[in-house]
Amino acid sequence: MTERVGIFGGTFDPIHIGHLIIGQEIMLQCALDRVVFMPSGDPPLKHTMTSAEDRAMMVSLAVRDYPGFELSRFELSRSGKSYTIDTLRHLRRNMGGDTKIFLIIGADNAVEMGDWFDPTGVLNLAHVLVAERPGFERERVDPAFKSRMQFVETPLLDISSTAIRERVRTRRPISFLVPDAVADYIRTHGLYL
Repeated sequence: MTERVGIFGGTFDPIHIGHLIIGQEIMLQCALDRVVFMPSGDPPLKHTMTSAEDRAMMVSLAVRDYPGFELSRFELSRSGKSYTIDTLRHLRRNMGGDTKIFLIIGADNAVEMGDWFDPTGVLNLAHVLVAERPGFERERVDPAFKSRMQFVETPLLDISSTAIRERVRTRRPISFLVPDAVADYIRTHGLYL
């Protein structure tokens, strides 16, 4: 039987409720068997505020109680920039031919896909699922890429890791924005201050 696996990559700095809801909705709507949350090691287009280990621990805490969700440390174990194409090639070699790989990305990533390393290769190796965000306009996605993507409507929550980091920095509560275990980890380790 063919396994359907969603790969949800990102900096997850920090992971928040919006990420978990997207994972849940896409798993349900696209009939995925599991969703693998994969924190990026050294993302080429973003800067991280915390260590790879802190981000992995927050993801682990966030997904531990959800059947079908899991953490992969693959990108964190590699040196150099984390290119999606390299990750997908690795997964394709190691997951076997019976596995269908679905790459879960946010709408902002869909718009920026032309800046990725080998975006055509990415589209050839995985079915790309785009989680739409508030205010997102599909017209902003390159038509050559858009025709090969599946857009998935998810609950529209305007939550961002950037806003959460700012709330922590200014000592405002982040309850209900991140899982309790993640909020405890941020507080205990003094992250984002």
